[in-house]
Amino acid sequence: MNLFALSGLLTCVISFIFAVFSWVKGKKFFNKIFAVLNLAIAIWGLGAFKFSTTLDQEAVFFWIRVGHVGVILIPVFFIHFILEFLEIKKKKIVFASYMIGGIFFVLNITDWLGLTKVFIINLRYVFNSFYVDSPPGPAYPLFVAFFFFSTVWAHYYGLKYLKISSGLKRMQLRYFLLASALAFTGGGTAFLMVFNIDIYPTLHFTICLYPVIMTYAIFRYRLMDIKVALTRAGIFTFVYILVLGVPFGIGAMAKAPLSRISSNWWLLPMFLLTILASAGPFIYIKLQRRIESRLRAEEFKSQEALRRLSHNMLRFANLDKLLKLIVHQLIKILKIKFALIYLHDAETNQYVLKSFWQLEEHIKPPAEFSEHSPLIKDLYLRRLPIVAEEVKLFVSRGPSAHIKGLLSTLSRLKTNTVIPSFLRNDLLGFLVLSDRRSNSAFSHEDLNLLMVLSNEAALAIENAQFHQKEKSILAERSRRQALADMAPGASHQFNNRLVSIGSSAEIALLKLENIKIDELRNEDVKRSLRDIKNSLELIDKEVYKGKEITSAILKRSKAKVEFQKINVPELIKDTYRLVLISRSHSALKGFREPKFELVILNEIPDIFASEALLQDCFYNLIDNAFDAIDCASKEKITQYQGRVKAILKQESQSLIIQIKDNGIGIRKGSQRKLFVPYFTTKATAYKGSGLGLYVIRDFIEMHHGTITCDSEYGKGAVFTIKLPVKNFK
Repeated sequence: MNLFALSGLLTCVISFIFAVFSWVKGKKFFNKIFAVLNLAIAIWGLGAFKFSTTLDQEAVFFWIRVGHVGVILIPVFFIHFILEFLEIKKKKIVFASYMIGGIFFVLNITDWLGLTKVFIINLRYVFNSFYVDSPPGPAYPLFVAFFFFSTVWAHYYGLKYLKISSGLKRMQLRYFLLASALAFTGGGTAFLMVFNIDIYPTLHFTICLYPVIMTYAIFRYRLMDIKVALTRAGIFTFVYILVLGVPFGIGAMAKAPLSRISSNWWLLPMFLLTILASAGPFIYIKLQRRIESRLRAEEFKSQEALRRLSHNMLRFANLDKLLKLIVHQLIKILKIKFALIYLHDAETNQYVLKSFWQLEEHIKPPAEFSEHSPLIKDLYLRRLPIVAEEVKLFVSRGPSAHIKGLLSTLSRLKTNTVIPSFLRNDLLGFLVLSDRRSNSAFSHEDLNLLMVLSNEAALAIENAQFHQKEKSILAERSRRQALADMAPGASHQFNNRLVSIGSSAEIALLKLENIKIDELRNEDVKRSLRDIKNSLELIDKEVYKGKEITSAILKRSKAKVEFQKINVPELIKDTYRLVLISRSHSALKGFREPKFELVILNEIPDIFASEALLQDCFYNLIDNAFDAIDCASKEKITQYQGRVKAILKQESQSLIIQIKDNGIGIRKGSQRKLFVPYFTTKATAYKGSGLGLYVIRDFIEMHHGTITCDSEYGKGAVFTIKLPVKNFK
């Protein structure tokens, strides 16, 4: 077997394997085109192997024509593949290439059947080894021109799009252009023999690399740098040419003298082949490690810097400084354009932008992402980095609404790469990274290290949040103690002044009531008295509001969590009766009492809690529900019945208490501010100091519980309290 035949055999086997692999594994249409392109190369390799290993001219003619079936189809499928991959819609060019290829295919067949003599006329023996089709027929130069024109034209479009592409698409194109340049350069040398230029087609081996590199680029393109792929392919080719070439070369040169010594002369080359084949893998691995260590020195350096960063993050107790460190170091180490960090906010259940740094690009990232965002859903689903080009590559031709939403989100963020950060199966946050400033994508090793770093960051962030929470608790205790010391005296003095102002205003109002203003003749006096009355009423209302504020401050400052066993259903019933008593005057103003219902879904255990504090919480929530129903009743035209429902249930080790009403509800923009001090949604002057819900949340947190609100304006509100069912005294 000569080297030309060996290269044909390797081309046939490798191309056929990758044709099957591309057809089975590929989801996109261009994968199918690439599969038939590989099949065409395999047909050519089979023909080359067969015609270069036989001296029977009739058989040579047959296998040369078989090989030319593949050669004719290669440029046709290559043009179609490149245009399909680049998503260029040039149907006329594809149609024209298929038509021209079809003409040459017919000419090859008519020559084969003996009807014409325009493609292959005769055979010529070359290199004392095999026959080739030479000289060519009159149509053959036209075919060669078509072959090279198609190749150059396809490469022109590839290079054109390489300049404007970035990230993984750019890396993929680089692989494609490298592989096709190697293959067509090596394969093109076989045409020299046809035109009586006897240069041995040694570069024919490069055709074997074409399907390997191309398939690697399609299915595993982001795992390594192009230089590494080229180096590995080159080392592999060198080692196995050495392994196969040396025994065959020695066998060819020493055949004559060895055959005179022994009829088993072939044992020597076979022995050498066995030795070299055994040593080949070790030689390949050693060369690969040595050369790659030089090529990837900069990459190894950046990966080592990422490892150091992941180890050092736990030293930071300040969350803001930690997040700034991460984004700054990532931009410096990875040489990227920008980096963003989003963290989960438990209060709003959103992923909020916490840290952001950019160099070249000026982007305005979204301030937050909902947990229902396609990006968040996909991170939970994959639990691995999201790479935009990978999503595009492996999705079918008709992407789902979820994938479209995901790609739209990534496009809005101007990113190709998102790294999730999980903590105990919960998505704590995620990193958004731009491509490198060199427009190259992240390697597989980079992504693995970034996942390790994100997991280390999750622990560091949790640690910083814990320190921050402890610091806040200590500060809150200090403030509360200071308030407890100061509030009684200050509130007492303030209330005294309010009582004095309120009493004076009420006395003045009583005197005005005795004056029949409408019977006065002087219009100026009447107008002045009405203005005075309105001002006094406003003073009286503001005095009432001031008393409410001082009362809330005193409650909060004096609150002491003295736990005892509490029956929550009975406590809610008693609280509702208190609300009815306090609102007995409302009936005189036409307020229709809401229907109250207590629903107990399962057995409710007694809990250890402060009866006074919990009763105050329930009182405020039910009283607020009455206000919301009162407000809604004034807006309803039809008959309206207010309803307040208290729902109790036990879930695991928690007691869930829901206070639900069908009142006016809360606007979406106000819900996030409900528990902020001095914020109120109430329009009336006598209601709404803005401290009620703030104090309620404080009391619930003293019990190690949580309170949340869910509301739709015009349809009511639901306040949900979650308390632990255990003795945390």
